[in-house]
Amino acid sequence: MDKISVVVTTYNIEEYVGQCLKSVVDQDYENLEIIVVDDGSSDSTPSIIREFAERDSRIVPILLEENTPGGVATGANVGISKATGEWIGFVDGDDWCEPDMFSSLIQLGKDTGSDLVIGDFRNYNQIDDTYYDPSDRKHWLSDIEKGSPLSSVGDKKRLLKFNPVPWRKLYSSKLIHDNDIRYPEGDYFYEDNPFHWFCISKANSISLLEKVLCYHRMNRVGQTMSTGDERLLAFYDHHDTILSWLKATGEYDTYKNELVLWVINNTCWIYDAIESDLKNEVLLCLSGALHKHDSSFVQRVINSQNMGNKGRDLANRALTSFDQSEDGVYISDSVKYTSSSRVRKILLLAKETKVYYEQYGAKETARKIRQYLYARSPVKSKFFSPRKNKGGGNLTGIERDIKEVRQRLEFSELIRLLEDEERRVP
Repeated sequence: MDKISVVVTTYNIEEYVGQCLKSVVDQDYENLEIIVVDDGSSDSTPSIIREFAERDSRIVPILLEENTPGGVATGANVGISKATGEWIGFVDGDDWCEPDMFSSLIQLGKDTGSDLVIGDFRNYNQIDDTYYDPSDRKHWLSDIEKGSPLSSVGDKKRLLKFNPVPWRKLYSSKLIHDNDIRYPEGDYFYEDNPFHWFCISKANSISLLEKVLCYHRMNRVGQTMSTGDERLLAFYDHHDTILSWLKATGEYDTYKNELVLWVINNTCWIYDAIESDLKNEVLLCLSGALHKHDSSFVQRVINSQNMGNKGRDLANRALTSFDQSEDGVYISDSVKYTSSSRVRKILLLAKETKVYYEQYGAKETARKIRQYLYARSPVKSKFFSPRKNKGGGNLTGIERDIKEVRQRLEFSELIRLLEDEERRVP
């Protein structure tokens, strides 16, 4: 019987983690390795995890000492690195599963020879205690074939439109490890989007199981997904990550149309959801993403029947408001913006640094900027190595990475960097 490594990620969810873990340990498929990665919770979540681990030897607790800038992605990647099963599944620590979730997924995967199986799920509204269908229900209702292996490019393009969430899927370990697939880590969320693209594009075959297997909790206290701050701009970093992946794997020409549609369609809801003073930044980011593709090709996509009126309007506004100069700088109304996403966000920080510093002081200002720079610093990769942790098991040196990089990034150096960028970009 194949082993399934189930990666459960948690952070400050003491009210819900017990229900989640019980639903996993009570699965009717018993050959499970349950890797629970806690991202430095400050509540009783780690204690609850330990209690479950004491009662069930299949549970491998990995308790990080500090909350990491990478968030869920860091925990998921740590879980992947520890997984020893032939299959890998994911569960959010505040969600819960049907008892036959993993037995159903692995049975279909083995029956069809697929290395990726996708099931269905329902959302649970914590506020009013109701259930509702996810946004991709319309794709299940389409004529896409269920229960049979899907492997054609056309099938994969249609599957890219499905909700990217990982916790209703089962992945073969071979798919993940042979293609070195990991979640992108940074001070943002929606990192499951690149992961979804990586897996769909590289899977040999994919099967759909039209059956509700798990429940995703929405609108709970402390949930960050509803925020309208600048972290929504991560979608444009994810676009760049997916673009780089497609080019590196020789798949760009195959999926470039879908990628441009993806970034424009996501802009439609980002523009509505984000704070008012960041709407212009959304158009800037969209312009930067579209300028990474051939302009005539982008225009054809914008004018195609697949593009809605709102997306077409936002894309045209982005392209006409922000033009690309020869030195890679976007110019609008005599204001220059660098095309680098890292420096772009540093510039956003620079605009607020003085006010933030005066209100909260140097220590808190330094902490905010250091956290951002750590998440994207190439320095951290030099320190990635296995080590022991109080939570048990061999860990990547995430805690040490944070301390090492923070020591290197002194506040005075950060301010100097910001001032240099302000002078360079008038």
